[in-house]
Amino acid sequence: MRIYLFGISKLAERLKKEGYLEEYLIEGLFDNATEKLGSINWGLLVEKPFYAPDIKPVLTVKESYYIDMIRQLLDLGYRKFILFHSVPGGGYEKREYDYSCYNYEEDRGYLVLLYLEYHSYSNIGALKYLEKTGRLNLYSFRMKIFEVDKKNPDYYYDLIAAKYIITERSWGFFGQDGIETKVIQMWHGFPLKAMEHMMTEYNAEGNRCTEKQWNSFDYILSYGLNYTVFMSACYGTLRRQYIVTGMPRNDLLYVTDGKENLGSKILASKGKKILLYMPTFRELEGTKNGRDDGYLFYWNDFDLNKIQSFCRENNLFFLFKLHPSDTSRVVSWCVESDCMGLLTEEILGEQCLYEFLNAADVLITDYSSVYFDYLLLDRPILFTDSDAESYEKNRGFIMEPVDFWRPGPVVRTFEQFMQELGKAVNGQDAYKEARRRLMPYVHYYQDAGSSQRLIDLMRFEHEAEY
Repeated sequence: MRIYLFGISKLAERLKKEGYLEEYLIEGLFDNATEKLGSINWGLLVEKPFYAPDIKPVLTVKESYYIDMIRQLLDLGYRKFILFHSVPGGGYEKREYDYSCYNYEEDRGYLVLLYLEYHSYSNIGALKYLEKTGRLNLYSFRMKIFEVDKKNPDYYYDLIAAKYIITERSWGFFGQDGIETKVIQMWHGFPLKAMEHMMTEYNAEGNRCTEKQWNSFDYILSYGLNYTVFMSACYGTLRRQYIVTGMPRNDLLYVTDGKENLGSKILASKGKKILLYMPTFRELEGTKNGRDDGYLFYWNDFDLNKIQSFCRENNLFFLFKLHPSDTSRVVSWCVESDCMGLLTEEILGEQCLYEFLNAADVLITDYSSVYFDYLLLDRPILFTDSDAESYEKNRGFIMEPVDFWRPGPVVRTFEQFMQELGKAVNGQDAYKEARRRLMPYVHYYQDAGSSQRLIDLMRFEHEAEY
Protein backbone atom coordinates (compact mmCIF):
# COMPACT_ATOMS: atom_id res chain seq x y z
CA MET A 1 0.00 0.00 0.00
CA ARG A 2 1.15 3.52 -0.79
CA ILE A 3 1.15 5.89 2.22
CA TYR A 4 -0.28 9.40 1.81
CA LEU A 5 -0.30 11.93 4.63
CA PHE A 6 -3.61 13.77 4.93
CA GLY A 7 -3.02 17.22 6.43
CA ILE A 8 0.02 19.43 5.96
CA SER A 9 0.14 20.80 9.50
CA LYS A 10 2.34 21.55 12.49
CA LEU A 11 1.38 18.12 13.83
CA ALA A 12 2.62 16.50 10.62
CA GLU A 13 5.93 18.30 11.04
CA ARG A 14 6.18 17.18 14.67
CA LEU A 15 5.34 13.56 13.87
CA LYS A 16 7.96 13.57 11.16
CA LYS A 17 10.58 15.30 13.31
CA GLU A 18 10.05 13.01 16.32
CA GLY A 19 10.27 9.85 14.23
CA TYR A 20 6.67 8.65 14.32
CA LEU A 21 6.58 8.45 10.50
CA GLU A 22 9.95 6.77 9.97
CA GLU A 23 8.43 3.33 9.32
CA TYR A 24 6.52 4.63 6.31
CA LEU A 25 7.63 5.35 2.77
CA ILE A 26 5.50 8.44 2.21
CA GLU A 27 4.58 8.74 -1.47
CA GLY A 28 2.04 11.55 -1.45
CA LEU A 29 0.35 14.38 0.42
CA PHE A 30 -3.34 15.29 0.70
CA ASP A 31 -4.78 18.57 1.97
CA ASN A 32 -8.09 20.43 1.70
CA ALA A 33 -6.64 23.96 1.93
CA THR A 34 -6.79 25.56 -1.51
CA GLU A 35 -3.68 27.65 -0.86
CA LYS A 36 -1.61 24.53 -0.20
CA LEU A 37 -2.64 22.60 -3.28
CA GLY A 38 0.11 22.37 -5.90
CA SER A 39 2.86 23.30 -3.45
CA ILE A 40 5.83 21.05 -2.67
CA ASN A 41 6.44 19.79 0.87
CA TRP A 42 9.16 17.31 1.84
CA GLY A 43 9.80 16.90 -1.88
CA LEU A 44 6.18 15.80 -2.54
CA LEU A 45 3.29 17.47 -4.37
CA VAL A 46 0.31 18.49 -2.21
CA GLU A 47 -2.90 17.25 -3.87
CA LYS A 48 -6.62 17.42 -3.26
CA PRO A 49 -7.76 14.10 -1.74
CA PHE A 50 -8.79 11.49 -4.30
CA TYR A 51 -9.47 7.75 -4.13
CA ALA A 52 -7.06 5.07 -5.23
CA PRO A 53 -7.40 1.45 -4.02
CA ASP A 54 -3.67 1.12 -3.27
CA ILE A 55 -3.42 4.22 -1.03
CA LYS A 56 -3.66 4.14 2.77
CA PRO A 57 -4.11 7.67 4.23
CA VAL A 58 -2.43 8.71 7.48
CA LEU A 59 -4.24 11.59 9.19
CA THR A 60 -1.76 14.17 10.46
CA VAL A 61 -4.04 16.83 11.96
CA LYS A 62 -5.52 17.65 15.38
CA GLU A 63 -7.96 15.07 16.72
CA SER A 64 -10.75 17.66 16.65
CA TYR A 65 -10.70 17.39 12.85
CA TYR A 66 -10.80 13.60 12.68
CA ILE A 67 -14.56 13.16 12.29
CA ASP A 68 -14.80 15.58 9.36
CA MET A 69 -11.78 14.12 7.63
CA ILE A 70 -12.68 10.47 8.19
CA ARG A 71 -16.13 11.22 6.77
CA GLN A 72 -14.42 12.66 3.70
CA LEU A 73 -12.28 9.54 3.33
CA LEU A 74 -15.25 7.21 3.73
CA ASP A 75 -17.22 9.20 1.15
CA LEU A 76 -14.30 8.92 -1.26
CA GLY A 77 -14.23 5.14 -0.80
CA TYR A 78 -11.43 4.58 1.73
CA ARG A 79 -12.02 2.01 4.44
CA LYS A 80 -8.49 1.70 5.89
CA PHE A 81 -6.42 4.52 7.39
CA ILE A 82 -4.09 5.39 10.26
CA LEU A 83 -4.57 7.91 13.07
CA PHE A 84 -2.24 9.25 15.74
CA HIS A 85 -3.72 9.86 19.19
CA SER A 86 -2.04 11.88 21.91
CA VAL A 87 -1.29 9.95 25.09
CA PRO A 88 -1.02 11.14 28.72
CA GLY A 89 2.42 12.43 29.53
CA GLY A 90 3.13 13.45 25.95
CA GLY A 91 3.75 11.66 22.71
CA TYR A 92 1.46 9.85 20.31
CA GLU A 93 0.04 6.41 19.75
CA LYS A 94 -0.56 4.99 16.29
CA ARG A 95 -3.86 3.19 15.64
CA GLU A 96 -4.89 1.49 12.42
CA TYR A 97 -8.55 1.42 11.42
CA ASP A 98 -10.24 -0.97 9.03
CA TYR A 99 -13.92 -0.45 8.22
CA SER A 100 -14.00 -2.69 5.16
CA CYS A 101 -16.32 -5.14 6.96
CA TYR A 102 -19.12 -2.56 7.04
CA ASN A 103 -21.50 -1.41 4.31
CA TYR A 104 -21.03 2.32 4.70
CA GLU A 105 -23.50 3.26 1.98
CA GLU A 106 -26.25 1.23 3.65
CA ASP A 107 -25.41 2.23 7.21
CA ARG A 108 -25.80 5.91 6.37
CA GLY A 109 -29.49 5.22 5.95
CA TYR A 110 -30.09 2.56 8.59
CA LEU A 111 -27.53 2.59 11.43
CA VAL A 112 -29.11 3.70 14.74
CA LEU A 113 -26.86 4.43 17.71
CA LEU A 114 -28.26 4.00 21.21
CA TYR A 115 -26.23 6.42 23.31
CA LEU A 116 -25.82 4.71 26.67
CA GLU A 117 -24.88 6.90 29.62
CA TYR A 118 -26.44 5.07 32.56
CA HIS A 119 -27.69 1.48 32.75
CA SER A 120 -30.16 2.62 35.42
CA TYR A 121 -32.20 4.44 32.78
CA SER A 122 -34.38 2.02 30.88
CA ASN A 123 -35.41 3.32 27.45
CA ILE A 124 -32.30 2.07 25.69
CA GLY A 125 -32.46 -1.14 27.70
CA ALA A 126 -36.02 -1.61 26.50
CA LEU A 127 -35.08 -1.19 22.84
CA LYS A 128 -32.31 -3.77 23.11
CA TYR A 129 -34.50 -6.18 25.09
CA LEU A 130 -37.34 -5.97 22.60
CA GLU A 131 -34.93 -6.42 19.70
CA LYS A 132 -33.29 -9.44 21.34
CA THR A 133 -36.64 -11.09 22.08
CA GLY A 134 -37.98 -10.50 18.55
CA ARG A 135 -40.74 -8.09 19.57
CA LEU A 136 -39.60 -5.23 17.33
CA ASN A 137 -39.93 -4.88 13.58
CA LEU A 138 -36.73 -2.99 12.81
CA TYR A 139 -37.35 -3.06 9.05
CA SER A 140 -33.82 -2.44 7.72
CA PHE A 141 -32.51 -0.49 10.73
CA ARG A 142 -29.49 -1.76 12.65
CA MET A 143 -29.38 -0.73 16.31
CA LYS A 144 -26.08 -0.55 18.15
CA ILE A 145 -25.13 0.50 21.67
CA PHE A 146 -22.76 3.48 21.60
CA GLU A 147 -20.50 4.50 24.47
CA VAL A 148 -17.91 7.25 24.42
CA ASP A 149 -14.70 5.28 24.06
CA LYS A 150 -12.16 6.49 21.56
CA LYS A 151 -10.22 3.25 21.96
CA ASN A 152 -13.12 1.34 20.48
CA PRO A 153 -12.10 0.81 16.84
CA ASP A 154 -15.65 1.49 15.64
CA TYR A 155 -15.92 4.81 17.49
CA TYR A 156 -15.41 7.10 14.51
CA TYR A 157 -17.28 4.93 12.06
CA ASP A 158 -20.37 4.82 14.25
CA LEU A 159 -20.46 8.59 14.77
CA ILE A 160 -20.06 9.25 11.07
CA ALA A 161 -22.22 6.53 9.55
CA ALA A 162 -25.23 6.65 11.89
CA LYS A 163 -28.54 7.86 10.52
CA TYR A 164 -30.00 8.39 14.01
CA ILE A 165 -28.63 8.75 17.51
CA ILE A 166 -31.06 8.03 20.34
CA THR A 167 -30.37 9.33 23.83
CA GLU A 168 -32.30 9.36 27.10
CA ARG A 169 -30.40 12.16 28.78
CA SER A 170 -27.83 14.38 27.08
CA TRP A 171 -25.91 14.19 23.84
CA GLY A 172 -22.18 14.48 24.44
CA PHE A 173 -21.31 15.56 20.89
CA PHE A 174 -23.68 18.51 20.64
CA GLY A 175 -22.19 21.20 18.40
CA GLN A 176 -19.17 19.11 17.38
CA ASP A 177 -18.06 19.52 13.79
CA GLY A 178 -18.73 16.56 11.55
CA ILE A 179 -21.68 15.09 13.49
CA GLU A 180 -24.52 15.13 10.98
CA THR A 181 -26.84 12.49 12.41
CA LYS A 182 -30.35 13.21 13.62
CA VAL A 183 -30.72 13.02 17.39
CA ILE A 184 -33.82 11.68 19.15
CA GLN A 185 -34.34 12.46 22.84
CA MET A 186 -36.31 9.96 24.95
CA TRP A 187 -35.60 11.40 28.45
CA HIS A 188 -35.97 9.30 31.57
CA GLY A 189 -39.00 10.54 33.44
CA PHE A 190 -42.27 12.45 33.47
CA PRO A 191 -41.55 15.76 35.25
CA LEU A 192 -43.15 16.33 38.62
CA LYS A 193 -40.02 18.10 39.83
CA ALA A 194 -39.17 21.42 38.19
CA MET A 195 -36.24 21.36 35.77
CA GLU A 196 -34.09 24.03 34.12
CA HIS A 197 -36.23 27.12 33.32
CA MET A 198 -38.87 26.11 35.86
CA MET A 199 -36.48 25.69 38.81
CA THR A 200 -36.82 28.29 41.53
CA GLU A 201 -33.19 29.39 41.21
CA TYR A 202 -32.53 28.80 37.53
CA ASN A 203 -29.32 30.38 36.28
CA ALA A 204 -29.85 31.29 32.64
CA GLU A 205 -26.23 32.31 32.11
CA GLY A 206 -24.91 28.98 33.28
CA ASN A 207 -27.40 26.83 31.39
CA ARG A 208 -27.45 28.25 27.87
CA CYS A 209 -25.65 25.24 26.48
CA THR A 210 -28.37 22.93 27.85
CA GLU A 211 -31.10 25.03 26.25
CA LYS A 212 -29.30 25.10 22.90
CA GLN A 213 -28.81 21.36 23.02
CA TRP A 214 -32.50 20.72 23.66
CA ASN A 215 -33.44 23.00 20.79
CA SER A 216 -31.08 21.03 18.55
CA PHE A 217 -32.84 17.69 19.08
CA ASP A 218 -34.62 16.65 15.91
CA TYR A 219 -37.29 14.74 17.83
CA ILE A 220 -38.31 14.50 21.47
CA LEU A 221 -40.50 11.55 22.38
CA SER A 222 -43.59 12.45 24.38
CA TYR A 223 -46.21 10.78 26.57
CA GLY A 224 -48.85 13.24 25.33
CA LEU A 225 -49.71 16.92 25.23
CA ASN A 226 -49.25 17.58 28.96
CA TYR A 227 -45.76 16.12 28.88
CA THR A 228 -44.96 18.23 25.82
CA VAL A 229 -46.13 21.40 27.58
CA PHE A 230 -44.22 20.64 30.78
CA MET A 231 -40.96 19.73 29.04
CA SER A 232 -41.22 22.69 26.70
CA ALA A 233 -41.63 25.00 29.69
CA CYS A 234 -38.54 23.48 31.31
CA TYR A 235 -36.23 23.49 28.29
CA GLY A 236 -37.61 26.17 25.97
CA THR A 237 -38.27 23.70 23.17
CA LEU A 238 -40.81 23.91 20.34
CA ARG A 239 -43.95 21.80 20.10
CA ARG A 240 -43.02 20.62 16.62
CA GLN A 241 -40.01 18.77 18.06
CA TYR A 242 -42.28 16.46 20.09
CA ILE A 243 -43.68 13.20 18.76
CA VAL A 244 -46.25 11.33 20.85
CA THR A 245 -45.10 7.73 20.92
CA GLY A 246 -45.09 6.89 24.62
CA MET A 247 -41.83 5.81 26.25
CA PRO A 248 -40.08 2.58 25.17
CA ARG A 249 -39.23 1.66 28.78
CA ASN A 250 -42.92 1.26 29.56
CA ASP A 251 -43.21 -1.56 27.04
CA LEU A 252 -41.22 -3.63 29.53
CA LEU A 253 -44.03 -3.33 32.08
CA TYR A 254 -46.18 -5.42 29.74
CA VAL A 255 -43.74 -7.99 28.41
CA THR A 256 -41.32 -8.85 31.25
CA ASP A 257 -41.72 -10.99 34.35
CA GLY A 258 -40.39 -8.71 37.05
CA LYS A 259 -40.97 -11.18 39.86
CA GLU A 260 -39.00 -13.88 38.07
CA ASN A 261 -36.20 -11.41 37.33
CA LEU A 262 -36.09 -10.20 40.92
CA GLY A 263 -36.21 -13.72 42.34
CA SER A 264 -33.22 -14.71 40.25
CA LYS A 265 -31.24 -11.82 41.73
CA ILE A 266 -32.56 -11.78 45.32
CA LEU A 267 -33.63 -15.27 46.35
CA ALA A 268 -35.40 -14.12 49.53
CA SER A 269 -38.00 -12.26 47.44
CA LYS A 270 -39.32 -15.40 45.75
CA GLY A 271 -42.98 -16.19 46.35
CA LYS A 272 -43.66 -12.93 48.19
CA LYS A 273 -45.56 -9.75 47.45
CA ILE A 274 -43.11 -6.94 46.75
CA LEU A 275 -43.15 -3.51 48.38
CA LEU A 276 -40.87 -1.25 46.36
CA TYR A 277 -39.57 1.91 48.04
CA MET A 278 -38.10 4.18 45.38
CA PRO A 279 -37.74 7.84 46.43
CA THR A 280 -36.13 10.59 44.39
CA PHE A 281 -32.54 11.60 45.07
CA ARG A 282 -31.88 14.48 47.44
CA GLU A 283 -28.59 15.75 46.08
CA LEU A 284 -26.75 15.18 42.82
CA GLU A 285 -24.13 17.17 40.92
CA GLY A 286 -24.50 20.11 43.31
CA THR A 287 -28.31 20.23 43.00
CA LYS A 288 -30.00 19.98 46.39
CA ASN A 289 -33.58 18.72 46.49
CA GLY A 290 -35.49 18.91 49.74
CA ARG A 291 -33.84 17.83 52.98
CA ASP A 292 -31.16 15.20 53.39
CA ASP A 293 -33.41 13.52 55.97
CA GLY A 294 -36.46 13.40 53.70
CA TYR A 295 -36.51 9.59 53.49
CA LEU A 296 -39.00 7.52 55.46
CA PHE A 297 -36.20 5.82 57.42
CA TYR A 298 -35.24 9.22 58.90
CA TRP A 299 -38.69 9.82 60.38
CA ASN A 300 -38.67 10.30 64.15
CA ASP A 301 -41.10 7.44 64.71
CA PHE A 302 -39.52 5.07 62.18
CA ASP A 303 -39.34 1.49 63.48
CA LEU A 304 -37.38 -1.04 61.43
CA ASN A 305 -38.56 -3.98 63.56
CA LYS A 306 -42.21 -3.10 62.94
CA ILE A 307 -41.69 -3.11 59.16
CA GLN A 308 -39.89 -6.45 59.24
CA SER A 309 -42.51 -8.02 61.52
CA PHE A 310 -45.27 -6.74 59.24
CA CYS A 311 -43.49 -8.19 56.20
CA ARG A 312 -43.01 -11.60 57.82
CA GLU A 313 -46.63 -11.77 58.99
CA ASN A 314 -47.96 -10.94 55.51
CA ASN A 315 -45.39 -12.75 53.33
CA LEU A 316 -44.01 -9.47 51.99
CA PHE A 317 -40.57 -8.42 50.77
CA PHE A 318 -39.51 -4.78 51.25
CA LEU A 319 -37.28 -3.75 48.35
CA PHE A 320 -35.20 -0.56 48.45
CA LYS A 321 -34.19 1.12 45.18
CA LEU A 322 -32.22 4.20 46.16
CA HIS A 323 -29.78 6.54 44.51
CA PRO A 324 -26.27 5.07 44.96
CA SER A 325 -25.31 7.93 47.29
CA ASP A 326 -28.18 6.99 49.65
CA THR A 327 -27.70 3.24 50.02
CA SER A 328 -25.26 3.21 52.93
CA ARG A 329 -27.99 3.68 55.56
CA VAL A 330 -29.99 0.58 54.57
CA VAL A 331 -27.41 -1.86 53.23
CA SER A 332 -26.75 -3.49 56.62
CA TRP A 333 -30.48 -3.99 57.21
CA CYS A 334 -30.82 -5.79 53.90
CA VAL A 335 -27.78 -8.01 54.42
CA GLU A 336 -29.10 -9.15 57.79
CA SER A 337 -32.80 -9.48 56.85
CA ASP A 338 -34.88 -12.27 55.32
CA CYS A 339 -37.58 -9.82 54.19
CA MET A 340 -35.65 -6.77 52.98
CA GLY A 341 -33.42 -6.25 49.98
CA LEU A 342 -31.56 -3.54 48.11
CA LEU A 343 -31.68 -3.32 44.31
CA THR A 344 -28.37 -1.80 43.23
CA GLU A 345 -26.69 -1.09 39.92
CA GLU A 346 -24.40 -4.07 40.57
CA ILE A 347 -27.40 -6.39 41.01
CA LEU A 348 -29.12 -5.04 37.91
CA GLY A 349 -25.99 -5.68 35.88
CA GLU A 350 -26.78 -5.50 32.18
CA GLN A 351 -30.51 -5.48 32.87
CA CYS A 352 -32.45 -2.26 33.33
CA LEU A 353 -34.75 -1.23 36.16
CA TYR A 354 -37.98 -1.58 34.18
CA GLU A 355 -37.34 -5.31 33.75
CA PHE A 356 -38.00 -5.48 37.51
CA LEU A 357 -40.56 -2.70 38.07
CA ASN A 358 -43.67 -4.80 37.49
CA ALA A 359 -42.54 -7.08 40.33
CA ALA A 360 -43.83 -4.42 42.74
CA ASP A 361 -47.31 -5.04 44.14
CA VAL A 362 -47.15 -1.67 45.91
CA LEU A 363 -44.94 1.29 45.00
CA ILE A 364 -43.77 3.65 47.75
CA THR A 365 -42.25 6.92 46.59
CA ASP A 366 -42.23 10.66 47.22
CA TYR A 367 -41.55 12.81 44.15
CA SER A 368 -39.88 10.30 41.85
CA SER A 369 -41.34 10.30 38.36
CA VAL A 370 -41.34 6.50 38.34
CA TYR A 371 -44.91 6.48 39.64
CA PHE A 372 -46.22 8.05 36.43
CA ASP A 373 -45.02 4.96 34.57
CA TYR A 374 -46.19 2.65 37.35
CA LEU A 375 -49.71 4.00 36.75
CA LEU A 376 -49.89 1.70 33.74
CA LEU A 377 -49.93 -1.29 36.11
CA ASP A 378 -52.96 0.07 38.02
CA ARG A 379 -51.55 -0.93 41.42
CA PRO A 380 -51.51 0.94 44.76
CA ILE A 381 -49.05 3.79 45.26
CA LEU A 382 -48.10 5.30 48.63
CA PHE A 383 -46.52 8.74 48.81
CA THR A 384 -44.19 9.67 51.65
CA ASP A 385 -44.01 13.39 52.30
CA SER A 386 -41.84 14.82 55.05
CA ASP A 387 -40.06 17.63 53.19
CA ALA A 388 -42.48 18.97 50.56
CA GLU A 389 -42.02 22.57 51.70
CA SER A 390 -38.24 22.28 51.60
CA TYR A 391 -38.39 20.53 48.23
CA GLU A 392 -40.63 23.24 46.83
CA LYS A 393 -38.22 25.90 48.06
CA ASN A 394 -35.02 24.23 46.85
CA ARG A 395 -36.20 22.71 43.60
CA GLY A 396 -39.87 23.42 42.98
CA PHE A 397 -42.67 21.42 41.41
CA ILE A 398 -43.98 21.93 37.91
CA MET A 399 -47.57 20.85 38.60
CA GLU A 400 -50.29 22.06 40.91
CA PRO A 401 -52.06 21.13 42.96
CA VAL A 402 -49.42 18.48 43.60
CA ASP A 403 -51.82 16.13 45.38
CA PHE A 404 -54.04 15.92 42.27
CA TRP A 405 -51.05 14.42 40.48
CA ARG A 406 -50.36 11.92 43.29
CA PRO A 407 -53.18 9.33 43.23
CA GLY A 408 -52.53 7.66 46.52
CA PRO A 409 -52.40 8.37 50.25
CA VAL A 410 -49.80 10.95 51.29
CA VAL A 411 -48.25 9.90 54.59
CA ARG A 412 -46.13 12.08 56.84
CA THR A 413 -45.46 9.83 59.82
CA PHE A 414 -44.41 6.22 60.23
CA GLU A 415 -47.70 5.41 61.94
CA GLN A 416 -49.66 6.74 58.96
CA PHE A 417 -47.34 4.84 56.65
CA MET A 418 -47.98 1.51 58.35
CA GLN A 419 -51.74 2.11 58.40
CA GLU A 420 -51.91 2.85 54.67
CA LEU A 421 -49.51 0.02 53.86
CA GLY A 422 -51.78 -2.37 55.73
CA LYS A 423 -54.76 -1.25 53.67
CA ALA A 424 -52.86 -1.62 50.40
CA VAL A 425 -51.62 -5.16 51.01
CA ASN A 426 -55.07 -6.25 52.23
CA GLY A 427 -56.81 -5.12 49.05
CA GLN A 428 -58.33 -1.88 50.35
CA ASP A 429 -57.63 0.24 47.27
CA ALA A 430 -59.38 3.57 47.81
CA TYR A 431 -57.44 5.33 45.04
CA LYS A 432 -58.24 3.17 42.05
CA GLU A 433 -60.63 5.77 40.65
CA ALA A 434 -58.09 8.55 41.23
CA ARG A 435 -55.53 6.60 39.20
CA ARG A 436 -58.09 6.05 36.46
CA ARG A 437 -58.84 9.79 36.31
CA LEU A 438 -55.16 10.74 36.19
CA MET A 439 -54.16 8.20 33.54
CA PRO A 440 -55.20 10.18 30.41
CA TYR A 441 -53.43 13.29 31.73
CA VAL A 442 -50.20 11.32 31.62
CA HIS A 443 -50.44 8.55 29.02
CA TYR A 444 -51.92 9.03 25.56
CA TYR A 445 -50.98 5.42 24.80
CA GLN A 446 -51.52 2.65 27.34
CA ASP A 447 -49.98 -0.32 25.59
CA ALA A 448 -46.69 -2.05 24.77
CA GLY A 449 -46.24 -0.29 21.42
CA SER A 450 -44.07 2.73 22.25
CA SER A 451 -40.82 1.24 20.94
CA GLN A 452 -42.42 0.17 17.68
CA ARG A 453 -43.91 3.64 17.21
CA LEU A 454 -40.39 5.07 17.51
CA ILE A 455 -39.07 2.67 14.85
CA ASP A 456 -42.07 3.45 12.64
CA LEU A 457 -41.29 7.18 12.98
CA MET A 458 -37.76 6.60 11.69
CA ARG A 459 -39.02 4.39 8.87
CA PHE A 460 -41.64 6.93 7.79
CA GLU A 461 -39.06 9.71 7.69
CA HIS A 462 -36.56 7.53 5.84
CA GLU A 463 -39.12 6.62 3.17
CA ALA A 464 -40.11 10.28 2.80
CA GLU A 465 -36.49 11.15 2.01
CA TYR A 466 -36.22 8.67 -0.88
